[in-house]
Amino acid sequence: MKRIPLWMRLIPKRFMSRTLGLFGRMWMPGFLLRPQLRLYARYFGANLDEMAEPLTAYKNFLGFFTRPLKEGLRPQSDDPLVIGSPADGRVYRAGTVDGDTILQAKGVPYSVAELLGSAEDAKRFDGGTYLVIYLAPGDYHRFHWPLDGAIESVRHLPGDLWPVNDAAVTSVRGLFARNERIATVGTTTNGGSLAYTPVGALNVGSIRLSFHDVRTRGWTRGKRREWSIAQEGKRGDEFGWFEFGSSIVLLLSKDAGALDAIEPETVVRVGTPIGRLS
Repeated sequence: MKRIPLWMRLIPKRFMSRTLGLFGRMWMPGFLLRPQLRLYARYFGANLDEMAEPLTAYKNFLGFFTRPLKEGLRPQSDDPLVIGSPADGRVYRAGTVDGDTILQAKGVPYSVAELLGSAEDAKRFDGGTYLVIYLAPGDYHRFHWPLDGAIESVRHLPGDLWPVNDAAVTSVRGLFARNERIATVGTTTNGGSLAYTPVGALNVGSIRLSFHDVRTRGWTRGKRREWSIAQEGKRGDEFGWFEFGSSIVLLLSKDAGALDAIEPETVVRVGTPIGRLS
């Protein structure tokens, strides 16, 4: 099992992350910025051919991190019952919710109630399915609705900012329920339940939603915040974005359908079939 190094446990992770977020927003002249973006893309494997705009359109790193794609590059299935991947990335874990427990890695469980910040909401997903997708630094950082549905609540849950790499996932217990996150819970078109939780990480400047002004950007942990809303969305619509890569945890109730038991390390793209509504 990989172990997270001691220095990573000791560094001021929130200060480091927020400083990087501040740096990412700084304007930089093109003759300095563009070579750095090309170097970043080469190192992390970002596909510059997919960008909706040329590198000359970007004035800072943040604009590049949150870049939109060209139209039509992430098509959705013609079958309305297919659940599409919400993001580009690779699967960390997928499986069935056992009571209040899901696995972040082999032998490393965590609580659905802690993840969502609500024991009442967690009950809706007993016996349901879950899927965790990791977005690497070079991936497309916007995420989308995986199905037609509606969000009923938005819950900002301050927390730690551990990295979400393999070493952290296998050694930091309850990582996804400990890191700062935005838990959203709602319903699918067939009356089942969906929980969609973008999870923060080390060096993620902020998490943003397309339909709500919540953001995770404080220099201190801050307080838990919660809103009741009524926001409908269609499969493929933009849901939000990371200001750097991180992870998304999806939960689907048993009566809504099922997310597929996809093998870890499987690469997915927005719209890739990951399950089916009942």
